[in-house]
Amino acid sequence: MAATQEERTAKLAERRQELGEQELRHTAPYGTRAMLDELMRWHEIEEVGEAVQLLVLNCRAEDLPPAPQKIKGPSDIIRHYFRQGVRDRLSAITAALGESKGRDAIWRLIAYAHSLGPDGSASLFEIPRHKIEVPQNVARKLRQAGFAESLQMNADDGDE
Repeated sequence: MAATQEERTAKLAERRQELGEQELRHTAPYGTRAMLDELMRWHEIEEVGEAVQLLVLNCRAEDLPPAPQKIKGPSDIIRHYFRQGVRDRLSAITAALGESKGRDAIWRLIAYAHSLGPDGSASLFEIPRHKIEVPQNVARKLRQAGFAESLQMNADDGDE
């Protein structure tokens, strides 16, 4: 039988706890969420958390223009989950921007990415990949180990 919504929610909450994910809610000026939605459409991203996380990981504080003047008025709430490493990165960007709160850094990241347009913001939504280079001596040892294991498997098959 299929799990109920409550069971799925409880399991998700347990998994987030295990992974150290923390829910963040950022209050941003009205229109910020619309800009984020448009960015997500441009880059075919379905999850708010993924979009915001990629911005935090790929943006550098020194690339952002000075903060626009803050205007009092209605606001949007951007809600997502971050693990500790991304929270640390957001804190570093926030400090480098001279901001006191992560919400201001998130607002500036979204506004900056949106100002670049679909093509200009594409690099900010790339998924960072680790590049692994195997030295020749390690590759040689791996081939030798694989060859030795293959010989052993063949010998074992001959015994049966």
